[in-house]
Amino acid sequence: MKIIFSRKGFDSENGGIPSPIFPDRSMVSYPIPSEQVPSFREIGFKDTNLGDILEQISYGIDPDGGTHLDPDLRYDAIPRLSGWKPCFGQVGGPQTHLENMGVGIGDIFLFFGWFSETYYDENEGKILFDPKAPDLHVIFGWLQVGNILKPDLNPESIPVWAKDHPHAYDVYNDYKNTIYVASELLQVPGLKKKIPGGGAFEKFNKSLQLTAPGCSRSVWKLPGCMYPDQNKTPLSYHVDMKRWQKQDDHVILKSVAKGQEFVLDCTEYPGSYDWLSSLFEN
Repeated sequence: MKIIFSRKGFDSENGGIPSPIFPDRSMVSYPIPSEQVPSFREIGFKDTNLGDILEQISYGIDPDGGTHLDPDLRYDAIPRLSGWKPCFGQVGGPQTHLENMGVGIGDIFLFFGWFSETYYDENEGKILFDPKAPDLHVIFGWLQVGNILKPDLNPESIPVWAKDHPHAYDVYNDYKNTIYVASELLQVPGLKKKIPGGGAFEKFNKSLQLTAPGCSRSVWKLPGCMYPDQNKTPLSYHVDMKRWQKQDDHVILKSVAKGQEFVLDCTEYPGSYDWLSSLFEN
């Protein structure tokens, strides 16, 4: 089994603001703006929608603008057809990297992005970002690969319920274009709970925070079992050992600024199974 740390959602180039952690600790990852559908206003969240929230937390993004809804993890985000499953699409160089790393059925994507805490301003009557809150990299969702689709090579293989996924209906003209479909149930050694194969974490907690306390968001605190000693293959794109530092029972990693998919082979890091199952047990 492999773990893929997959950077998604708003960033400094796409959106330009963090995704919000709300005062009740719930959180939602904002899909990057695009000319596709649905719009921010058409994506539901709790008793409102992403467009209405965006009007409160940002002045520079059109709340009626389109989005690239990928990864698509929440059943209640938009209307669904029967049989829907969480999906994630990838193309080009990042997909080549996934293929080169042997990512396939049973492997688990952990989607992370840029988040920051918000508060409710009673004077303005809206949600605002807390200027004192740190910028964080936070894991917001997961997908264990249950099926792999190739829309450009075999469009007939795309099920009806998946045809509204952006990697299914957009014209990429890229034979690498791939859709990863979630498994029915999450299968992780040591995991006792029955959990869907894909979804979004509803609330923020410290176990989902990658950023080391007091550090910039790209400096991560990871379990000590992920340290690449004894000739183990490091997390992909992180072969420079100057990026790694052991500290007690954990490691500090200066994660790379560029790149979308970082792959770790659990067979070389068996302790990562315990860490992975703890994310869901907690």
